[in-house]
Amino acid sequence: MTMSYHVQAGLLCCKGALRYLVLGWLAVVCAGAAAHAAQEPEPRPISSTIAMIGAGDMGQALGNLWAAAGYRVIFATRHPDRLGDVVERAGHGARAATVAEAIDQAGIIVLAVPYAAEPDIARAHARAMKNKVLVNVDNAIERRDGEIAKQAEAVGEAIYSARLFEGTRFIRAFNLKSAHSFPTPDTVDSAEFEVPYTVNDDSVRPIAEALIHDAGGTPVYEGGLENAREY
Repeated sequence: MTMSYHVQAGLLCCKGALRYLVLGWLAVVCAGAAAHAAQEPEPRPISSTIAMIGAGDMGQALGNLWAAAGYRVIFATRHPDRLGDVVERAGHGARAATVAEAIDQAGIIVLAVPYAAEPDIARAHARAMKNKVLVNVDNAIERRDGEIAKQAEAVGEAIYSARLFEGTRFIRAFNLKSAHSFPTPDTVDSAEFEVPYTVNDDSVRPIAEALIHDAGGTPVYEGGLENAREY
């Protein structure tokens, strides 16, 4: 049986109304999604991502402070799968990765390893570090690091390390302070201590001073790396 003209017209009207309702609903959903996306924080730029190479006492002390200050901290060792507790303690979105992955994703690299490990790290990763900020907190200790400590002390530890990592924007800092003397994130605002630092490029000074401030310290600029004989 053929539908009457009026019935067909009624169905078409219903279908049209339904279509407009669906389109209206989709518009509301899309607008809501766009508004939600606009409220989502933008990923922090690579310049505020820190690759913390070394997750010992010093690496954790600084990494925890910087994570709490809003940096994206990536703890990196040869065995990142063993860093679950380290990442959990740091919180604030910190995570673990291989050294190569962390360097690739970060604009700031921090060396917090035994000094004798630096040549191997340089051979494997110095090229990937070029043009990035490298913060060196390592101290050469002869009884632990052997011959390399003597070589570094002969020219200055900062200069020796900067030569290993040629092409980096090098900062020497935090070497005069033990890992256990840093404040915790809860007490950083009331901390009072000075952090001497030297650089190989004056343009990196604002980054150095921000990192020192965010760790609770007061930066003390000492000039070029040749002045870092004691730190």
